[in-house]
Amino acid sequence: MSTNINANVLKSFIIKTIGSDKLTASTAQKYGVDAGKYAEANVDENAYLELDEILDDSELYEQFAVMYNEEVEQKRDAKNEEAEKEEQAKVKDKNESGV
Repeated sequence: MSTNINANVLKSFIIKTIGSDKLTASTAQKYGVDAGKYAEANVDENAYLELDEILDDSELYEQFAVMYNEEVEQKRDAKNEEAEKEEQAKVKDKNESGV
């Protein structure tokens, strides 16, 4: 699974995922970010990480890229599942109509 995601796409994903353009320590913990890694990435030592700080830290970038890829995969699987159900319904209808 590639973690080479366009920075703008990843920024949008992060904002959508965390509901903000700032990552607090409690939100980071919710997404499995190690407290030490969070502190290391927090270069200006304020109460949150800004998007640029997340993207500049290779480990955080990779973590969110993996989350993005997993979401894309889940959506693709759901879409494929829905298409398969529709195909099965068509086949069933065709068989029931005697064609």
